[in-house]
Amino acid sequence: MPSKIRPNDWDRLFGPKAPRRGGPLRALLNLIIAAVVLALLGAGGVWAGGVRQQRLAQAVGTATAAAATAIPLRTATALAELNATATLLAARTATAVARQPVVLSASVANGGNVREQPVSGKPIGQVSAGEIVQLLGKNQDASWFKISYSRNGQPVTGWISRTLLAIDPAVEQQVP
Repeated sequence: MPSKIRPNDWDRLFGPKAPRRGGPLRALLNLIIAAVVLALLGAGGVWAGGVRQQRLAQAVGTATAAAATAIPLRTATALAELNATATLLAARTATAVARQPVVLSASVANGGNVREQPVSGKPIGQVSAGEIVQLLGKNQDASWFKISYSRNGQPVTGWISRTLLAIDPAVEQQVP
């Protein structure tokens, strides 16, 4: 393969009659201009990055301040609404409880007969151990209690011996 450089190229490009390209000072000046342009571009990039960082910090600070104000405000509002609702519900519950008659109940400890009258009354039904009965009244010496319970979906009212019941002493004092 033949050489692409011809021997007379040197003389044509660098000889005394060669076209002028500015010489070494012109090349140095071109290098200095290129370096200044690159330095200005780099400095501009650093400045733009700093401005962007500053604006981002301002946006974050504003958002943080807004969140620090808005979130506790929303929380306080929600808590106030919750407390108002709880107070209203408590008042309604207290009113509803006050309107309801007091239901006194006891557990049957030992199964036995339920009678029409205390002591010698005719048996009208039976209760089993573990049943819960409603206490309606008691006799003078509290040895018999008038009770109400449900049998096959029907209410049954009668008297039962105190020995068959497990009654809380506080409840027993409230029974009329």
